Parts: sequence; structure tokens; C-alpha cells
Amino acid sequence: MTDFLVEIHTEELPPKSLHRLAAHFSHEIQSGLRKAELSFASAHCYATPRRLAVWIKKLSPQQPDTEIERKGPALSAAYDTQNKPTQACIGFARSCGVNPEALLTIKNAQGEWVGHKQKISGKTAQELLPAIVMTALAALPVAKRMRWGNQSIEFVRPVHSVILLYGKEIVPADILGMTTDRKTQGHRFHSKGWISITSPAAYAKSLAKKFVLADFLERKEKIRQQVTQLVNETLGSKAHALIPDELLDEVAGLVEWPVALLGQFDANFLSVPQEALVSAMQDHQRYFPVVDPQNKLLPYFIMVSNIESKNPKQVITGNERVLRARLSDAAFFFSVDKKQKLADRVDSLKHIVFQHKLGTLYDKATRIAQLTAKMAKDMRVDVEAAKRAGLLAKTDLTTQLVNEFPELQGIAGFYYALQDGEPEMIAKALNEQYLPRFSGDSLPSTALGCAIAIADRLDTLVGVFGIQQAPTGDKDPFGLRRAALGALRIMIEKQLNLDLQTLLQATAEGYAIKLENPEVVKQVLQFMFERLKPWYQEQGISPDVLAAVAVLGVTRPYDFHCRLQAVQAFKKLPEAKALSIANKRVSHILDKYADIITAKTVDAALFEHDAEQRLANQLQELRDKIITQSPSENYTSMLTQLAALHAPIDAFFDKVMVMVDDKARRENRLLLLKNLRELFLSVADVALLQ
Repeated sequence: MTDFLVEIHTEELPPKSLHRLAAHFSHEIQSGLRKAELSFASAHCYATPRRLAVWIKKLSPQQPDTEIERKGPALSAAYDTQNKPTQACIGFARSCGVNPEALLTIKNAQGEWVGHKQKISGKTAQELLPAIVMTALAALPVAKRMRWGNQSIEFVRPVHSVILLYGKEIVPADILGMTTDRKTQGHRFHSKGWISITSPAAYAKSLAKKFVLADFLERKEKIRQQVTQLVNETLGSKAHALIPDELLDEVAGLVEWPVALLGQFDANFLSVPQEALVSAMQDHQRYFPVVDPQNKLLPYFIMVSNIESKNPKQVITGNERVLRARLSDAAFFFSVDKKQKLADRVDSLKHIVFQHKLGTLYDKATRIAQLTAKMAKDMRVDVEAAKRAGLLAKTDLTTQLVNEFPELQGIAGFYYALQDGEPEMIAKALNEQYLPRFSGDSLPSTALGCAIAIADRLDTLVGVFGIQQAPTGDKDPFGLRRAALGALRIMIEKQLNLDLQTLLQATAEGYAIKLENPEVVKQVLQFMFERLKPWYQEQGISPDVLAAVAVLGVTRPYDFHCRLQAVQAFKKLPEAKALSIANKRVSHILDKYADIITAKTVDAALFEHDAEQRLANQLQELRDKIITQSPSENYTSMLTQLAALHAPIDAFFDKVMVMVDDKARRENRLLLLKNLRELFLSVADVALLQ
């Protein structure tokens, strides 16, 4: 059992996707080894800005031998009456590469045949590894591959060398235009020339001597420790660095030998909105901002250098100069933008196209204002404030600050609205309209923010579906899937019992143009509820529970959610299985009955069995109790109470024949079952539960 190492040494790889590429590379290598039946103890992946590598520990030297059994002609057709092999038998033996005398007799329950067993020796690991590596490289999730030189070979970045070691031996192969070897390069600046890797186990240690921390997670943790320690040593416990995991991943993907350094900027810049300064540091410069215990920005930042400089002050000064220019831009744009109020920018939206068939951002803002105003009553929001917020919603897109820092849309609107003297409620709504921005993000905190966020998303959904540009496959240029789930999350998690179908109809009517798609409302409604399936399944809701509620065609997302939670709880009850089976039976009986039931009420005088009377009495008692409850908040209670019908339903089916010849009694019993079915359907179709 010998270790195996593969390293692809390249130009600088994309930092944001570096760890994902390494993980995929390792996964594909392991998958290829398993398919080839080469056993191994464990796998470890390495990733730096200039290399992807995988170390396989204790790899089997060879595939196991296999035995192939081939079945030939039937025994009766293989030999003639004189027990001599027939032409069929001779031909089969020839195809196996043996004489007929070497063939075996195979017996089983179906009969007897001639056959042959052939032992095939497994291939060695060194024979199989090059193909496994090339297959793994081809399967990497790379959106665009590059070509370099005069070759037709493609990879995520130009390749400088490829290591393929099995133990201390080089596995000869040609991969990505490179002949495999044991050589690689260390740090771009701290190491010169090529270094030889003697064995897979020596890989990380050999690179560490040349100023390369090959392990991505180790490098990431070292950056975190350096940043935290640097802030504690220089600024004390009254400050800490903002270290979001995404930024930490990206920085770890940019450096091979991390060295954290503390820089400063002019405190006068703190008059600019904090989000703009943080964005300039994190998104543009990949620095870690420093804040006080209240998360208020301090005039410091942490940079992570890729060199251990002899003059770190010079490195710090250079980075401070670069950041000063970025912050000066933000401060200048902020001061210029404040000279014009957001309300005066509304007309500017007429010159910005939202979508050439759907009009300008001014048209969109007008529609958002109208739809938000329609939702205002149900959401207890002032109608005039709703109109005002909707009209101002997109005005910050005309500002220079957002033009330079697009990630500040909404945030800039909040600060400018407060500067203009707009009510805080409207200012907050301008920021919250974009929430949630991504999966798991926080939701708007105010009712007006929720209203604008919903209206904005519904307007986009209806408009794009209306011009027949619904998402297809993995293409979703307008982000409609994210928009749909965002609107649904707001309605459900904020417990807004809004009718989605009514809102979509109002949205479609708000378009001044006639939308091409006549089925737009129906399609968007279906599209949005389809988004709920994977979302709920991630929360452990089974498909049959979803189906039991979806079949009712509920159009209020929060109501849908309440029913779903009730059915999920009901399914865990001991009576649930029997009641589901009973509902299926009732549904089957009613569906098969072709005649119209003329009776309007159940007549107790037509009962022949106590079981009928008992079921009717308990059914009526539950109906009277349930009808006084508020359904959206008591679906769980309703189903729990309906579980009490388990015994009378079983007794009814044990003792009562429904489809009797007497029409009056038959219809009376069918009507009783129909009432039972309708009572369950007031929550969900439990007959669909598995």
C-alpha cells in the first residue's frame, strides 16, 4: 500500500472558487479510484493560488483479479449423439481462446450449458492513474477554460508542471500538455528555481520550506489567527476585525504565505456611510475592517500580504495610499449626491431602461408604488407612505455612489432619504426592498419594507413571464427563482396572509402595455409555489405532505405554510396511517359513484346501525367545534381533533355496507362520507399521505 500524489502547478487560479475546485478535484480522484476498484485509506487535498494537489494515502498497487464466466450453447446443442462437439461448441471455444475439451458444464434451474471461466489479472495502479487524473480534471466545475501557447489544450489557467508520484516513483504520462515529473515551484518571490518532491508525504513540508502553505484550511485558519492577534496586540480588547467567511476564503485563495499587517486611514472618512467604507475595503481591496464593540467602524484595517517583507512599513504605506484613493472617491460621490434630493431624481428614472419591452425604471417605480399601495391596507401601512416609498425605491440607482459601488443600492437610498428629511419608515423601506439578497439572508424588519420588497419582486416576475422569458434550465438572467423564493419567505416568515393570486392579477393589470402571455398569472403562481418544494424539503417536509396541501390549490403562502405544518404534525400521530387509508377508501367510493347525490342533509331515520349514528354524531360535534375556530392558526388543532374519528370510521366500514340497493339509504351513507371527506379537505387531503 503506497501513497499517491498529483499536483497541477499553474498560473494564479480564481481565488473565489479555489477551495471548491480543490474539493471537486479530490472528490473526482477518489471517485475514479473507487470505480477502478483501487482501495485507499484516505485522501487530502491541497490548494494554493498556483496549484491544486491531492494526496492519496495507502493506495492499492493493483486492481483485484476478476473471474469472468461466459455461457455458451445449451449442452444438448453443444454435443451430437456421439458426444462430439458441434460447430456451435467449437465456435464458442474458439471465441474463448481454448479447445472444446477445456469448456465446463454450467448447471442451474433453467438447464445445462457449456461455459468457460477466465481469470483476468487486475491492472496496476500506475497504469490506471493517468486516465483517472485526466478524467478528474475534465470534470472540474470550470465555467470558462483557457488556451495558452499554440496548443489546443484547455484548463482553468495555463499549466507549468504536473507531478504524478506513486510512492517515490514518477508515473509516466502526458497530462495537460506536460510530461509528468516530481518537480514544482515554491513561492513566486521567496523561492527561486524548481524543487523536487521525493514522496507524497514530503509534499507539504517541502513546500513549507519554500514559503508555501499548501493546505488551504490551514492557511485560512492562520490568516484568521494573525488578523485577530494583530488587532488584540495593537488596539486591545476594545476592537475586533470583521472576518466574514467568504472574504476569508477569497484572501486564502490569494496568498501562499500570509502575513497580516495593520493599516490606518483618515478618521474624516468616517462621515461617509459605514457600508460604503466597508464595501471599499472588503469588496474592492480584500481588507478586513476593524470595528469597536458596537460594530462601529474604526479608522483601521488589516491587509494580508503574500510576502514577508523586510520593510513592512513600505507595504503598509502602499496599501494605505490605494485605500485612501478608494475612500476619497466614495466621500466625493457621497457629497455630490447629497446636493440633489431623491424626489428630484424620479424623472431621471425615465432615461434608464428596465427591460426594453417592459419600459423604464420610472415605469417600474410607478407600478411598485401602485402595488404597494394596494397591499397597504392588509399590511397596516399608510397608503400615502406606501406610494411615496414605491416611487423613490429606485432613485438611488441614479447616484454616483451606487454607480461606483453597485452593492450599495438600497443602502445609499436609506442615507440619502434621511438626509432629505424623509420619514425614517420610508428610508428603511428603501434599504429593505432588496432583502433577502441571498439564501438565508435576513428579511425586512418593517411592514413597509416587506410591502416594497414583495411588490418589486412580483413586478419583475410578472413582467418577465409576461414577455415569454421564463427561466429555462440553469439560465435565469433576471434572478426570478431567487425573487420568487424571497417574496414567499417574506409572506411566510412574516406571517402575512396575502392572497398571491390576487396580488399577481393586480401586478399584471398595473402594466400599461398588454403583456404577450395571457397565462402569465397562472404560470407565475405555479412557478412560485414550485420554488417552495425544495425549500420545504430542506426543512425535512416530505413530498407526500407537500402534495396533500398542494392539491387544494391554496393561493395564500402563509396559509399554505400553516396547513403544511399541521399535516406534518398529524402524520406523526398513531392514528394518521389508518385515517389516511380510510380517506383513500372514502375518496375511491365517492369518485366511483357516477350518479348525483340528491339528498342535502344526512337523515338519521335512515340509519340501520349504531355505527352510522355514532359517526354522524361525532362528525357533527367536530364540525360545530371546528367551524368556530380561526383556520389559519388552528389547522394542527383541527387535524388532532379529527384524529378522534379513527374509531367510529373503522366501526362504520366494519359494519356498514355503503353501496346497498336501497337508493335512499345508499345516498344517505354516501352523503355522510362526503361530509367526512370535506371536513378533512378543509385542511388537506390526508389520503395522499404515504
